[in-house]
Amino acid sequence: LDDALVRRNFMLNGQDSIVYDGELSQVQAVQNAARATVWGLQAGLEAKLPAGFGFSARFNYQKGEEELDDGSTSTLRHAAPWFGVTRLKYTTGRLRLELNAFLNGEVPYEDMPQEERSKDYLYAVDDSGNPYAPAWYTLNFRAMYQLTDYFSITAGLENITDRRYRPYSSGLAGAGRNLVLAVRGSF
Repeated sequence: LDDALVRRNFMLNGQDSIVYDGELSQVQAVQNAARATVWGLQAGLEAKLPAGFGFSARFNYQKGEEELDDGSTSTLRHAAPWFGVTRLKYTTGRLRLELNAFLNGEVPYEDMPQEERSKDYLYAVDDSGNPYAPAWYTLNFRAMYQLTDYFSITAGLENITDRRYRPYSSGLAGAGRNLVLAVRGSF
């Protein structure tokens, strides 16, 4: 990518800093200012098994590198670590059951983008005291029953193991164990 959109220091009304929320803050703006390289792999598999069973899996791997202001390079900030999902399904009559796992790889400190390394409030801390994004998974179960041609009910238990996790570069932790109930109508 040429002229990749990146956040860089900027001048606003001739000033490189402004008072924001009571603190003097560096002005930054998203600019077409850098060169970036992105590469990756996406793979999937779906298999219909005997007796109403099915299995599917999806996997994504991506890496990226961006040019910094000084001409050096760093890991691309928005290239997430590997992630994927596996699903085991069972269908009989009007009932569908699914057990799935969402998986997300680790980003060690050494592979963190330069811009992210100072954000210790956003990441877990490794044994050396450095921020990193730990790997995580969630195990989930869902059941759906088709009541009529027009109505169905769904119940699901998400994050069964009640694992604390945070999607890469997100300020929000994922939900703990939770129950989802739904009635769906289609006309």
